[in-house]
Amino acid sequence: MVVVEDSLRTDLSLAKKDEVARFAQAKFGSLPRSDQRRWAEVYLRGLLLGRGRKSVKRIAEEVLDLNVSQSLQQFINQSPWDWRLVRAEIADEVERLLTPRALVIAETTIPKRGEHSVGVERRFVPSEGRAINCQLGIGLFLAGDQASIPVNWRIQLSPRWTEDHRRRDRAYIPESVRSQQAWQYALDMVEEVAEWGIGKAPVVGDLRHTPDAEKLMARLAELGADFVFEVPDTFQVVPGPHLAAVRPTGFGPQRAPHLLRARDCLRGADVKHRQVVTWTPGANGKHRATHAVSVPVRLPSSRGVVPLQLVGTSWQGGRQKLWLTNRTDLRAAEVITLGAMAERTEADLQDLRAVYGLLDFEGRSYRGWHHHMTLVSAAYTFAKLTTPVSQPVRRPS
Repeated sequence: MVVVEDSLRTDLSLAKKDEVARFAQAKFGSLPRSDQRRWAEVYLRGLLLGRGRKSVKRIAEEVLDLNVSQSLQQFINQSPWDWRLVRAEIADEVERLLTPRALVIAETTIPKRGEHSVGVERRFVPSEGRAINCQLGIGLFLAGDQASIPVNWRIQLSPRWTEDHRRRDRAYIPESVRSQQAWQYALDMVEEVAEWGIGKAPVVGDLRHTPDAEKLMARLAELGADFVFEVPDTFQVVPGPHLAAVRPTGFGPQRAPHLLRARDCLRGADVKHRQVVTWTPGANGKHRATHAVSVPVRLPSSRGVVPLQLVGTSWQGGRQKLWLTNRTDLRAAEVITLGAMAERTEADLQDLRAVYGLLDFEGRSYRGWHHHMTLVSAAYTFAKLTTPVSQPVRRPS
């Protein structure tokens, strides 16, 4: 162990005052022990510089050229350092770097073999079109025109994990953690980032496959947060003034609001709500021209009346896309711009999977998963700080 500590001291922070060392010193300063801060730097270097799969064993060998994988594994899986403090530091750095225009919620599946890694379930994954054995991570990204960077994470846990005491103990799941719906995890992250002092920006995401998505929108509206969410064309809303808002009541008790599917609301919109939008989204840079329709609606479940705007687009050879936003003052083009931030984030997620080890965590613990994802965020932040980012997105007109 003395050899390991000597190597850490001489080969890393104390000898190499390079950009990685300075970044690690600033972002991992909340870790209480010096050995934890050095292991964090080792892991960060491995995620940035390692080739192929970023396993703990490979990181230890490539960074230190020593057989210290057991010590590094212990730092990731068992060491009790607080990942939330590190994430707050990363978020502060990202806010300065990007001047974020949106907080993007994005899910990522992490395929796994076996059933012992925390949160693993056999799930149907819409993007795959099939059921796979996987963990489901939910990330919150600070997104600008040029990039998006994850600053917060949650792992979705079913009652199978939270109500089985044996599973909880094996995965080191804290007593305070309970099973929640995906929208509740997303809300938790938004609220936590606000506690870190990150400036307000609209919350953006694709909720087409999120159960009870309207609950997230209603809660965000209550908190005074703006949002732009893609929704399925079957999403039910209460139409605005351009259509009948309620059913005829007669002499009996008042009936429930008249619910329509989002696509039917747009189909009933008159010509004055239609416009042509030409734009280039950030994910692939292909020029797009589309007819956009914007109509007023509201949620059926919200307490009081929360006015919303439903924006729909379609383009030749593609599917219709629908967004709901509580920013009723925005033009359709501006709503589409914000909605496209989710495409930007999906491109960054692919980069995180392919290059920065997002899929490569080998441990089984809840604590280890959060430590790994935090260090992945740190590596991606460093990469964006030190390399030129892509050209800005051309906004719709």
